[in-house]
Amino acid sequence: RSRGVAAPPMSDESDASGAAPPEPAAAPAGDPVVAPRRSAVGEAISASVGVTLATGIVMTFAFDPRRAGTQAMLIAIGLFYALIGAFTLRRLAQRGELRQSFRPAGGDLTLGAVVAGALYGVAHLVDQTVATHGSLREAWIMRVYLQLGDPEAPGRMLVGGAVFVIAAMEELVWRGLVMRSLEAVAGPRRALVITSLLFATAHAPTLYLLGDATAGPNPLIVLAALGCGTVWGL
Repeated sequence: RSRGVAAPPMSDESDASGAAPPEPAAAPAGDPVVAPRRSAVGEAISASVGVTLATGIVMTFAFDPRRAGTQAMLIAIGLFYALIGAFTLRRLAQRGELRQSFRPAGGDLTLGAVVAGALYGVAHLVDQTVATHGSLREAWIMRVYLQLGDPEAPGRMLVGGAVFVIAAMEELVWRGLVMRSLEAVAGPRRALVITSLLFATAHAPTLYLLGDATAGPNPLIVLAALGCGTVWGL
């Protein structure tokens, strides 16, 4: 005679069909959405406020009239952006966005040429309307040229190359670090507007450093930073 195996008693939680009751959901260890959100907000604030304040300090040093036409101006700005630029590259690499950020896209050269032409046209328009020849505001342009130094001096080609490299590192920091961190919490459009305003604010010391006793505070660098920052951020 074969031995039967006794069936286990049905618990009160089992239904009539004999199916096992569903397991209770495990308590969440933490909020997976709120934590990254707080981290992103903190990074956006740290990057935007930190870079803006640090840039303002460097601009105050570099555009001091006592350093007009000297190498100290470009060296200070270059060292600053080289340091922050290295940090920006490291952050992009950690996020896995480094290759994508530097990958050329179709139409980049054409767009760059159009933008360069547009910016040149705007600069010429400002020269002809805001700081016209013979007006008191012409002193604003003269102060900018005096700060940059004599274009006919020996070695000015190297200075032009240094300015190009600094501009590239500048865009790397403000678009790759500041605007990228703001996009995570504010979206692309708001991040563009905020970054452009912060970029202009960082150059606010030039209002008085390059100002003229008769014409007043010099807004040219701030306006250029606002316009270029908006265009280059698109």
